[in-house]
Amino acid sequence: MLKKILFAIVAVVLILGIIGVLLPRHAHVTRSVSIDRPASLVYATVNSFQLFPAWSPWQDLDPNMHQSTAGPRDGVGAKLVWSGNDKVGSGTQLITASTPNQSVASDLDFGSMGAAKSVMTMTSEGSGTRVTWALDIDMGANPIGHYIGLTMDRMIGNDFGNGLAKLKSLVESMPNADITGFTAQEVQLDAQPVLLVAETAAFDAIGKAYADGFGRIGAFMAKNKLQQSGAPFGVEGTMSPDKYAFDAGIPVDRGGAAPADGVRVAQSYAGKALKTTHVGAYEALPQTQAKLSAYMAAHGYSSAGAMIESFIDDPGKVAAEKVRTDIYAPIR
Repeated sequence: MLKKILFAIVAVVLILGIIGVLLPRHAHVTRSVSIDRPASLVYATVNSFQLFPAWSPWQDLDPNMHQSTAGPRDGVGAKLVWSGNDKVGSGTQLITASTPNQSVASDLDFGSMGAAKSVMTMTSEGSGTRVTWALDIDMGANPIGHYIGLTMDRMIGNDFGNGLAKLKSLVESMPNADITGFTAQEVQLDAQPVLLVAETAAFDAIGKAYADGFGRIGAFMAKNKLQQSGAPFGVEGTMSPDKYAFDAGIPVDRGGAAPADGVRVAQSYAGKALKTTHVGAYEALPQTQAKLSAYMAAHGYSSAGAMIESFIDDPGKVAAEKVRTDIYAPIR
């Protein structure tokens, strides 16, 4: 009887081993979500690790987890390195391929725990984007690993669903602007003496308000024998449903003059900023400003102040469709 029992056990083990060998070596997990934003915003968000802590489903498993990035800020070569408690372990994630507004692929290395490949794909869905997150895991040659692979979808699927829900919330909090083809560069701005006049105007009278502000500054410059040292500019202020408050400004060759007639003497913003150039009529400036705000949010930049518009060309001398305006968004 004992021999029969042992024989039966061995037979079962052999059968399970054979079945295990025949089971798939690779486990596949996939989840998707619909995000009410253009694919360009989703792509910029997942094509780097700057915002990963904000949507990672594993972030809360270890509040003291150490994370660092290496390589370029975005795209192929961007790398995340993490180490934490037993729940999150340690490892690296490296972006290996990315196609604008379509997909981002990366390799994950969990050390002794193995390796995996992750792909996030984006497809248009009405005015929004369907985002699919897939993970392929090599469970190794051991038949036991193949059995574990059968449970991976159940084990990791909920995490993927939670992560995508957080990604949806994050991206939908960003300005709803399509940033396909939009570019901005990091620049360093130096402080310089400027003259400022505060203005408030209805939206159809902003041009007149700027002319008034620049006129008052011009009179102040003549009175104090100051010379203009750069393009006139505006600094964004508050906006209500029917009015816009801003500062009209002109850089000058020196400070030290006493403020008068509503003209303030100050130093311009000094520090890092994102710069883009708007080409065209001033009426379209708000669209470019919205794209710059969305670009900042999706790339993980933190604002350090109000946007500044530098009016490079004189609209009285340059055709409206060719007028250039440099826009600066101060960043930390």
